[in-house]
Amino acid sequence: MWGTASSRLELLDQAVEAGDLRTRPPLYFSPASKGLVVASVDFSQLTAIITTSDRPKNLRRLVRSAKRLYPQLQILVADDGLVPAPDTSANHLRLPVGVGRSAACNALLARIRTRYFLLLDDRCELHRDTRLERLLQLVAEDKLDLAAGDLTGCLRKFWLHVRRSPQPGHGLLDFDGDHLTLTPGHRTIGDGFLWCDLVHNFYIARTDKVRSLGGWDPELKMDEREEFFVRAHRQGLRVGLAPDVNAWVWTEPMEEPLHDLKSLAVAKMGVT
Repeated sequence: MWGTASSRLELLDQAVEAGDLRTRPPLYFSPASKGLVVASVDFSQLTAIITTSDRPKNLRRLVRSAKRLYPQLQILVADDGLVPAPDTSANHLRLPVGVGRSAACNALLARIRTRYFLLLDDRCELHRDTRLERLLQLVAEDKLDLAAGDLTGCLRKFWLHVRRSPQPGHGLLDFDGDHLTLTPGHRTIGDGFLWCDLVHNFYIARTDKVRSLGGWDPELKMDEREEFFVRAHRQGLRVGLAPDVNAWVWTEPMEEPLHDLKSLAVAKMGVT
């Protein structure tokens, strides 16, 4: 199928980067996706958590966009960069240099005092189609334990032009003994979302459910996403994607993802 588990993780990432996921969902919200009604939700029960490391421009852009669209949103930032992140309207937590994204997420998870949290990459930017209220409603109404949105990649060209392209990142985890197969796409259509096992790191989750997992593995400073969702899958967390919810994610030219911890992640998952 996809070779070793480590190579399958890399192939899934490559498929995501190329936008080559086979199941771009149709507009299925009835009577039409444009007519979807979202009830009012309580943002006082939501905390956004952001990990950052030496990307001050990205962090300022993300916090500014979040406060513009959701001024009542509580924001916690964990920074393990060489240079301390600039002050923003968020609450900052300074960590030892290079502890990694997983340890930073765990430090923030321990400080959350709300029922739900929003996980954001510092390269993200929220915009009018982000619709956090959709994700919050899915978990607040107990339809999902973790509700994710889609990402659109943004690359600035020649200073003025921005190239945007879909970056779907949802997939399925299928186990046959100790053999794991990763498949892009979703299982079935739920009530306003797609059932899946693996999503981008752009989601709202129940704080207690993620704490029950033990959070993120601090040994996996990067490449922690698949291992996290394997544990979530094994413990029965309900994961879904709302494809009408979107955030932008900014990349720099020649920016390469890190894959140096894939083998360790596979060993921790106990799969081949």
